[in-house]
Amino acid sequence: MKSERVQRIILRFASLKLNTPYEPYNYEFDLASLAEHRRISGNKFLDELDCYEERISKELRVRMNEWKEIIVLLNAIMSWQKNWFPAITVTCVTSLYLYMWLVNCSILNMIWTAGLCVALLDCIVCGPFQRILPPSSWDKDKERTFTEISEWVADCWVTTKLYVGRFFNLRQTHTKLFHSVLSVSFFSLLYIGTTFNNLFISYITIMGILLFPGFKTKSEYIEDSLQRYAHQMLSGDDDEASS
Repeated sequence: MKSERVQRIILRFASLKLNTPYEPYNYEFDLASLAEHRRISGNKFLDELDCYEERISKELRVRMNEWKEIIVLLNAIMSWQKNWFPAITVTCVTSLYLYMWLVNCSILNMIWTAGLCVALLDCIVCGPFQRILPPSSWDKDKERTFTEISEWVADCWVTTKLYVGRFFNLRQTHTKLFHSVLSVSFFSLLYIGTTFNNLFISYITIMGILLFPGFKTKSEYIEDSLQRYAHQMLSGDDDEASS
């Protein structure tokens, strides 16, 4: 009797969490069926999540159809498909921030200037660029790359949305934890912003974000190069010591 009472308490608590109606006299509805219900609900949620990601990916491919050549080219530069592509990223970002430092423009002026540049670039890409570009330049490899980029962006968007929603749900479930994390995060950002130069911090952040895909793609090559360089340095030191 005691074990059945404990089981009924567990079933009642689990039914509240799973929104499952609790039947006090139906002992066939045991813990195994609850686990099965949880597994089915989880699979259904994952299927809905996959459908949502696929729908976002298709919308991205439709909306960014005019930009697909530019997106594939930027992906090649950011993934370091050629050894000199990182120099393009470093040169462009450094030149932009050097110009901002020399002009010493305000944040609002930088936002307006960036918006104007994006609008002009969109006008050029959607207009003259599409007429100049030959249709034969787009092949199956570029189409596959464009699809992979769209799926990756959709996956990042859905994952970020889930984590942000889960974090803000802490406001109702764990109020103290929510406000503590929020306060510490904003205080840390405020301390960093008042201690270091904001332009330099943004330069390092943007540079790291743009170079990260290349580091991730070429991590094995970079590691082998560093090991080879370290081996050459150590062997050179040993030769000097022996001589």
